[in-house]
Amino acid sequence: MPTSQNWLQQQWQNWFGHSEDAMVPLDQVSRFYQSEVYLALDEALKSAFYDGPLGGLDARIIERKDIRFIQDCYQLWEHGRNISCAIYGEKGTGLSTLLTIFIQELKQKSKPYEIIQLSQRVSDEQQVITILAKQFGLANKTYKLDEFIESVNALPPCAIIIDNLHFLVQRTLSAQKVVDCLGAIILASRGHHFWLLAGEEQAWRRLCYGYQFENLISHQQHISNFTESEIRNLLVKRFQYAGFHTINDFDLEKSQGSKTPLQDIAKRSKGCVELSLFYCLNHLTHGTTPQSIYLMIPQDIDTSALKKLTQNDLFTLAEMAAHGQLSAKEHSRIFRMEVTQSRMLLEHLRVLGFLDHNDESTQSQAYKLKLIISAVIIRYLISMNYLY
Repeated sequence: MPTSQNWLQQQWQNWFGHSEDAMVPLDQVSRFYQSEVYLALDEALKSAFYDGPLGGLDARIIERKDIRFIQDCYQLWEHGRNISCAIYGEKGTGLSTLLTIFIQELKQKSKPYEIIQLSQRVSDEQQVITILAKQFGLANKTYKLDEFIESVNALPPCAIIIDNLHFLVQRTLSAQKVVDCLGAIILASRGHHFWLLAGEEQAWRRLCYGYQFENLISHQQHISNFTESEIRNLLVKRFQYAGFHTINDFDLEKSQGSKTPLQDIAKRSKGCVELSLFYCLNHLTHGTTPQSIYLMIPQDIDTSALKKLTQNDLFTLAEMAAHGQLSAKEHSRIFRMEVTQSRMLLEHLRVLGFLDHNDESTQSQAYKLKLIISAVIIRYLISMNYLY
């Protein structure tokens, strides 16, 4: 019969230890939010560990130095400079959250702004004008480009913010016309209006080396992945938001620099917020006292499933990263195959857990990388030279 000490050691190993070769399969990670483990969590934890963009005053936000770049650019514009700026970074680096923080500041100072959330591909010059005209309240007629630029410059000065730039164009012959049209509007009006654009890194790189998009931008900033310190601070805020005060008997307020599981999670997540949230939620159990929680040592993710994909599969994932999303029709144009073949390939990758359907009802036929593992996929594609 085991002694109480041996029993406690065994429980500790069950709760906080894993065998050295134990790994979490990639598809288990990708399907985590549909798992019984996640669904059984209480609502406070689910809310605290929400993985989408956060509002400008949200208590779960941590301060990041990148907001200073946007503030400085805006200040230069207010002092008369011709400014158009862009921020770009890996999926999940908080681009949309940075924009909402900046917008909140504009609201507090009663500064005018317009925000355009791209949700679908722009196909031609006229569609660029139509999208902007509708946002600016100029949709009462059909404009030619020069006429539209005059109308834009006749509006009161304001900040014009375009989010999801990665949805702008598809890699087709018409893409250059779309870029040229938007570019002409930005260059002709950036002394009068402040332009701020945000998009995912692979799409930004494609826009620059394919269409010289950087020539339209006076200032650009790469938004890096979160540092280990930022991830740790973010996780502390999330647990506090859920009402917890200790982790593995460490006081959250005093755990800075302590060798807590949060340090290990911050290191393993490699700057990816989605992975850090997964590591926490998948490796926790409630503590023995109220408002306390225990975290097991996180397991590495087994990425061997990516090695089993065909070249066509990997090129598809790469194009998905560069475009933000793709429908079967868009995929068929890029890969020059029948739409049915494209749909079968995309569905195959969705069933494997690499892709997801877009949540927007208007874009329900579009596929996108599964957010929780997007950083894992992109880093693998870069390592295999499918992305750069």
